[in-house]
Amino acid sequence: MITVQDIYRCFDEAYPYCMQESYDNSGIMVDCGQAVTKVVVSLDITDAVVDYAASVEANLIVSHHPVIFHPLRHIEAQSPVFHLIAKGISAISVHTNFDIGEGGVNDQLASKLGLQNIVPVFKVSECTVGCRKRDNYIGRAGTLPEEMSPAAFAAFVGEKLCGSTSMEYVDGGRPIRKVAVGGGACGEFIFECKAYDIDAFVTGEAKHHEMIWAADNGLTLIAAGHYATENVALEALAATLTAEFEKLPVLVTRIDNPLQRTY
Repeated sequence: MITVQDIYRCFDEAYPYCMQESYDNSGIMVDCGQAVTKVVVSLDITDAVVDYAASVEANLIVSHHPVIFHPLRHIEAQSPVFHLIAKGISAISVHTNFDIGEGGVNDQLASKLGLQNIVPVFKVSECTVGCRKRDNYIGRAGTLPEEMSPAAFAAFVGEKLCGSTSMEYVDGGRPIRKVAVGGGACGEFIFECKAYDIDAFVTGEAKHHEMIWAADNGLTLIAAGHYATENVALEALAATLTAEFEKLPVLVTRIDNPLQRTY
């Protein structure tokens, strides 16, 4: 019998929960107490994801983003948490520890963009893993096989990240060879790019003043979308489970980005 605690321990070994940021709430969100017989892996836990899990008879959802982020004072009938409990579906999140951990979100994003000689960048904290302390770096940096212009690199990123056409970017005005990545909301780390001699920074979303800073400092900044820069890592999250529990069915959701844009 595989329990929710067994799944938690599997992720804790691969991406230790002690690495999560202090503001985060990674871990077990809902434990309905039954044996885990089928798992759905998803970026978010929405009503649509819960319905999908129920339709395929999965009784655990593993998400990147926590379905419970802030303390709950009450649970409404129309909330995903209520639907999880009502349908007997447990939930685990693997959030900032998966961003930071080896083989996690940002390693997958760097690999998706074909970066070479990948190294960790942007220190965020330190923690104790086993018997040793380690520094935690949320970003990754590497080099492109060939130099690219900012416009060509932006088009390349859009093509690689699910054909994204809704991204914003700042042209740094110089050729790109060294690239840093930080999936999701990592725009705040743009100010550290100079220290790493970065030519271009790819993240999910960036604030207006961060984009202005990039323009003023000759850095190409690409905000390719929170969903697009993190969804690339779901297969790796699923593979972590199948490597440990070979006979456990694990499905990756194919539900589209819930945030739609018009053009």
